Amino acid sequence: MARLTKGDVFPDFTVSTQFEEGTGIKKIADGKPLMLVVLRYIGCPSCRYDVHMLQVNYDKFVEKGVNIAVVMQSTPASINEALKDEPLSFPIICDPDYEIYNTLEVKPAASREEMLGSEAALAKFAAKREQIQALGYTHGAYEGIEEQLPAFFYVDPELNVLMAHYAEGIGDMPTAEEMLEL
Repeated sequence: MARLTKGDVFPDFTVSTQFEEGTGIKKIADGKPLMLVVLRYIGCPSCRYDVHMLQVNYDKFVEKGVNIAVVMQSTPASINEALKDEPLSFPIICDPDYEIYNTLEVKPAASREEMLGSEAALAKFAAKREQIQALGYTHGAYEGIEEQLPAFFYVDPELNVLMAHYAEGIGDMPTAEEMLEL
């Protein structure tokens, strides 16, 4: 499969989340538009921060009639352990075998330097890093591919892609607030 673009249909993968096994993307959407954020793994401080900010803004997504879900390389057990004191209102899709990453061509960077991205992305990430440190997030267990780049998909209830964004660096992703503006 090629990278998704606006107008494509997002595959209705059968997935496991931290809540259940064998569910589908369409079931997660539950008849609503879905914001699907593809990150690395739960031990990554930046990814952990992104998950936290989605939870902080969760009620705003609900008010807009939009469901959210995150894809990670983590296992359900590692997600549940890492978030035992921070329960989530949305699912994290566990993809330790990279089926979603590979099918959607969400590729890792070729190097750590490439993963950092452009100067603009680095500046955005520097501001984010301050917030990560303020919350006390530190690196946890490593899972998956360290150089994995993120992606973002916004799909309608029928899984038609309204927006697809493949990041070119770790700072090249919309924030939760920017997602809400969509």
